[in-house]
Amino acid sequence: MRYAIVLICLFSTTLFALVSIAPVDIGANPGISGNISGALSSKSGNTQKEDYALGVRLQYDQGEKYLTWGALTYDYGKSKGVKNEDKIYLHIRTIHALEEGKNWTGELFVQSEQDKFKAINERSLAGAGLRLRFFNSDEWGKGYVGAGPFYEKIDYTYPAINPNENNTRLNTYIAYTKKFIGGLRVSYLGYYQPSFAHGGDYTSSQTIEMIAPLYAKLSLSLSGKYLYDTQPAIGIKKEDTAYLTTLLWSF
Repeated sequence: MRYAIVLICLFSTTLFALVSIAPVDIGANPGISGNISGALSSKSGNTQKEDYALGVRLQYDQGEKYLTWGALTYDYGKSKGVKNEDKIYLHIRTIHALEEGKNWTGELFVQSEQDKFKAINERSLAGAGLRLRFFNSDEWGKGYVGAGPFYEKIDYTYPAINPNENNTRLNTYIAYTKKFIGGLRVSYLGYYQPSFAHGGDYTSSQTIEMIAPLYAKLSLSLSGKYLYDTQPAIGIKKEDTAYLTTLLWSF
């Protein structure tokens, strides 16, 4: 098994654990693999602030027919002794080949998360879908599109203000990754998840990441993430943005 320890510096107000967005293919890395990411930021004196983040990813690649991976992240932060970040995220996904070339695959996934500062006591979902790898070459990189339905259940912290929700949504995404000379890799992942019942109710996210080798097993990662929710809980902003500079040490 391969592990990684990550030191993260974040240019926004909080840290959050990083899980690589690069898409994975069946047979690319047979067997068990994984990584562990963590971050710590602490300031004292005129500025009193503490941020902690932990991420774990495990993967099993059967090599021919299927691949299963799971990711767990936890983020916690305080500013002047007052907690300003507390969230946990768990995602498990299995990918099954539908034809010999593995360009068409089926996906099953479950997810659970809590985010106290978005007034979400628990958001859980389960879904299925199809994924197409629409190109795969050293010159152009790898590109994927996916689509399928999922069921979503949201329990808010204060249901008297924000009634709990049960939604059925369409999950659509596009993913891309490209390796360059010297081991440089760029990846992009974009999601769009509209409600089947209400067209104006949707969530979307855009994430881009660049990983560049520095020396031996040390790499530098630069990434940015933008989240948008048209109907968040009352009092919660619709947009979230984060920019990260990450040192990655793998062994």
